[in-house]
Amino acid sequence: MSAIDAALNQIDEVAADGDLTPDRSAGELLELETPAEAILLPDGKRIYPPLLHGEPIDRVACALLDMHDPAESRFLRLIGPPGCGKSQIARAIAYRLWTGRGRAVEQRQGAPFYGYVEIIGGPSSDEYLFRHEFVPAEIGGEVRLVDSAFVQAMRHGWTVMIDEANTIRDVALLSCNSVFDSRLQLYLPATGETVTARPGFAAMLAYNPGLVGATDIPDAWHSRFPATLEVTSNWAALAQLGAPRALVAEAMSLDRQRVAGEDGLVWTPQFRDIEALWRMIDRVDERAALAFFASNLHEQVQAGKIGDAEAAAACRMLDQAGYAHLKTSATGGRPNLHGYPRAVTS
Repeated sequence: MSAIDAALNQIDEVAADGDLTPDRSAGELLELETPAEAILLPDGKRIYPPLLHGEPIDRVACALLDMHDPAESRFLRLIGPPGCGKSQIARAIAYRLWTGRGRAVEQRQGAPFYGYVEIIGGPSSDEYLFRHEFVPAEIGGEVRLVDSAFVQAMRHGWTVMIDEANTIRDVALLSCNSVFDSRLQLYLPATGETVTARPGFAAMLAYNPGLVGATDIPDAWHSRFPATLEVTSNWAALAQLGAPRALVAEAMSLDRQRVAGEDGLVWTPQFRDIEALWRMIDRVDERAALAFFASNLHEQVQAGKIGDAEAAAACRMLDQAGYAHLKTSATGGRPNLHGYPRAVTS
């Protein structure tokens, strides 16, 4: 037995007294699927669409969205925790829809454009969110009304994604009910015009049903967006991108417990959280990266965004992934989160 193995075994024995024994074989036993073929977006972002019963979700979604007659479309809802990849899926779908119509990628305001716009509202949003934007006039210091991104998408036949829809006031959401049924129309009271969505128009919602401070979407929108996709992190894609397989495997195992409703977990680290940890490890050492990660979790616990039990589960995930040797003694006096030193300056 090497000195390193002996040291690791000693750590395991000490951890066992606190019921923190890392099962170092767990990461090896968890199989990571081979991801679907990647989509390279014009901005250089590489996206691996997740699979739905063996079929890439972007292909399934495109079959639901009718580019010739939007009235025949079945619009999508993407639901899942923050950081699981909802926005990436929406971009992949929009890019496939755009190129599938034979449209070339354009340059708008210095960025590639493929008929995709995002709308992000909030609790103070009103019906103007979907109708007009106020912009400064070129002269005179006044403001003028211009079409909102939503109206532009209707006029030009683009894909629109309404992000965190359950944080937007019902008065704003219900004001565009007529767009998402067979009418496909939106009345603009400021100009007296009724806009009808052109071919190519498609809509998606993306939100976290358990988001603190949010509400549910209006009942009418459940039928207007009937294709509901429960998005989970694409762990195979994260491993393909180069993240440590043991860490990815343990994050996947913990997330499966959340999805299955085990242990009452409402939140577990997602793709974006693990990717951020991996990137930090690449830039600094493991000890510093995990300290930043622990402080991030600690802040969310203090703010009531996640529970202490969920933070403890995330720390056990780190144990299982092989990072338990970085934990500090409970009597050492160093600020820590379930044994992992926090990034607290001295």
